[in-house]
Amino acid sequence: MRLHTSLVIGTALLVQLASSAAAQVRNFEAGSLIVPTDSSYQSEGIYQAYGLLYQLLDQDVTVYWVIADDKIWHQADCDAPGDECAWDCGEEGSGIKCPFPTASPDFFAGAEVLWSDLGGAAGTSIANHGYRSGPFVIDAADRDLALTIINAWNDPALWAANSWADRSVAGVVSVHSATSSFQGFVSKKLIAAPSIAVFADGNEKIANEYLRNAGIPQSNGNEFPDIKCDVDTCGPNTDNPDMLTVPSVAGDMGTCDAPNSNHSNGALFKSNGEPAFCQIMSMHWGVNDRELVECNGGACPSTPEQCAGQPITYHGHEVVAEVRSFLAYPTHFFAECQAVNAYENTVPNPNWPYLDDDGRIGHFLTTTGNPPACPCNPGPGEGQFECVVDGCGAGQDCCLPKDVKERGAGFMIAAQPDPYQMLRPDVAYAQFDGAFEREGGSEPAYNLSSYLGTTYKNDRDVTFITADNGPGVADVWMTGYVDGICDVNDTNDDVGGSTAATCGGKVSYLGGHDYTDKKGQRLFLNALFEADCVTNANWPNADGGQDSDGDGVSDPNDPFPNDPDQCGDSDNDHCDDCSSGTYAPNDDGPDSDGDGICDAAGGNEAEGEGSPSGCGCQSSDGSSSFALFGFALLVLSFTRRRRAH
Repeated sequence: MRLHTSLVIGTALLVQLASSAAAQVRNFEAGSLIVPTDSSYQSEGIYQAYGLLYQLLDQDVTVYWVIADDKIWHQADCDAPGDECAWDCGEEGSGIKCPFPTASPDFFAGAEVLWSDLGGAAGTSIANHGYRSGPFVIDAADRDLALTIINAWNDPALWAANSWADRSVAGVVSVHSATSSFQGFVSKKLIAAPSIAVFADGNEKIANEYLRNAGIPQSNGNEFPDIKCDVDTCGPNTDNPDMLTVPSVAGDMGTCDAPNSNHSNGALFKSNGEPAFCQIMSMHWGVNDRELVECNGGACPSTPEQCAGQPITYHGHEVVAEVRSFLAYPTHFFAECQAVNAYENTVPNPNWPYLDDDGRIGHFLTTTGNPPACPCNPGPGEGQFECVVDGCGAGQDCCLPKDVKERGAGFMIAAQPDPYQMLRPDVAYAQFDGAFEREGGSEPAYNLSSYLGTTYKNDRDVTFITADNGPGVADVWMTGYVDGICDVNDTNDDVGGSTAATCGGKVSYLGGHDYTDKKGQRLFLNALFEADCVTNANWPNADGGQDSDGDGVSDPNDPFPNDPDQCGDSDNDHCDDCSSGTYAPNDDGPDSDGDGICDAAGGNEAEGEGSPSGCGCQSSDGSSSFALFGFALLVLSFTRRRRAH
């Protein structure tokens, strides 16, 4: 995809600045608000806390995700005789330990209870509590605005005047007010409410239930539906615009004899080629569906000649390609259960009817395996393999997994680990309190294959829940940057000179089928708010709001929201940035003398040709440095826009 130089430089600079300043120790004054996320003070309200978080961000309240960078996980119950936790469960100093595993506290603070998810505790004083499990903190300076939102969220009597708080699944969220100042390590500064697409893969109800339990809405304010999608009820121009069907994600695929190789023309993208969403979720897309290709609404003919002129109407590999293109931005992709295999194990097939190019490869986190030549002799625990004639190309018989879900691995299928090992409790993805409840399904966990020689790309440390002898053995919860370009928790640790601006999107995988009301549901919600498009509003599509005319500029920032040919002149070159029908400030009109001022300003004489006054300075590639500065100012103005579309 071609991006204008000023867009790349301006965005990259601001992303790097925001990233470098995000994680730091911060002092919070008395009166700061704390949304606890540990079981001592947030049990019934834990999922609804994420819906409240969404609304705070959507209504211009910055929220700090405070997670100690040196925290440890205590695998045994904290009250286990001889293996007690060093911290107390409720009041620090009480000596009472939690009867379940926890991570060490993120900070200690005294507080007053303003709202309790269990009711009846308002006004209660807490002398000193070790807040665990990644609490959310709101600075005292934002207290009044935040309390207005919190009170409306927690009190149904206020919903008539605050329709955004009205929801079918509702509960009170505990909120505390700090009675003295405290310090905490800010792991993430949250500034934008995420826009979320759910892949209508036949099991979309799982993601929708997670989101409904949290009270997180679609971009149009509607709740995520509790019914299974079809083409009439879900997708663009329906009441459920954030529910994306397979054809809508795949986009226009052309015809059998003239296939469309554009992998950025589906519903994940806007007309200008930028992402339409912050993230997409796929809960259980089947491998058989991924391998399906249809022509003209049915089975493709046996030869391309017989199919000439017919449209390609379904192509599972193209869905993978569109997600890969989506991940070129600081976006997020979440997959659960069989959807992990469907995406991760995809390898391009150039044969009819697939006609794949290299863009249709999955393997976002893992390397592709190297199937050995026959005869097959996998080691213990390596899974079932069979000798396939021409399995690795003409005349190349090789050993391939018998299970189609493991073909192209990548990932092999494993049982849920018991016991499990908890890694990296300092990362936002891994925040929960208590024992992790295991879940079954067709893919409870995933193995890397020593027989096939698969690894995590660039040997990245992406695994957070795994078996005792993992990672790579029965991994359950993994997140990493696409293709292992950067370390998931340190964008200064890069490969090939990458920076925070060039890490791409993040990919999260969770084994197990349905974690409703289990810790896995919270892992899903953690991933929603950890995404770079939530923590940094300067990514290319984070200007927020609806874009009625589809010109690439949201209505709040567009002085002509219903005219695709007008959106203002951010680079001051006297040509409208959208004169081409889409936002393109560096390509919005001819500049015959190359001075950075459009000819449309009134001719060379009017624009000051030959005079330094009124003429923009030029960069080495001929683009206007004044335009770049103007664009940087425009991007900076977006930092207070909250919804990350």
